[in-house]
Amino acid sequence: PAMADRPALNLVFLIDTSGSMEDPNKLGLLKQSLALMLPELRPEDQVAIVTYAGSAGLVLPPTKAADRDTILAALDNLTAGGSTAGAEGLELAYRTAKTMQGEGEVSRILLATDGDFNVGVSDPEGLTSYVAKKREQDGTYLSVLGFGRGNLDDATMQALAQHGNGQAAYIDTLSEARKVLVDQ
Repeated sequence: PAMADRPALNLVFLIDTSGSMEDPNKLGLLKQSLALMLPELRPEDQVAIVTYAGSAGLVLPPTKAADRDTILAALDNLTAGGSTAGAEGLELAYRTAKTMQGEGEVSRILLATDGDFNVGVSDPEGLTSYVAKKREQDGTYLSVLGFGRGNLDDATMQALAQHGNGQAAYIDTLSEARKVLVDQ
């Protein structure tokens, strides 16, 4: 829809900050990619950032998109290290998205990862059924952005995005990030 016609967006960036994301083509590219999208948001849109490594944490509480400096500062401060508690991060992201929802608004979680879930519920069927349940209960959609090579589990990424009524995309360059996060 045209920018003026679309409902307000609530975006939760769920970002993998485990040790496997340390490569500049992973976390570094991820930060640049999400920063590209910020000018496309309207002032009333909201952004929150949840990270997960050994445990999950809320790095940026729901913040109006107009406050770009605060959002960019939170992105800049992200560092990689630790194991991957993906399921715990997913639960916190859904809780955060639920607090952001208003009447007629659209909530979406953007899971950005190299695909390596190794702590918590790592069973793909358990994850996909959880995502489907949250989509039905809360109306929150999930899209998956893959970064880096080697660990990425394409089948799990696709299944999570399908059950979350979202898209799965692989981002390996800034031009691909622009295509996925800005143009599309």
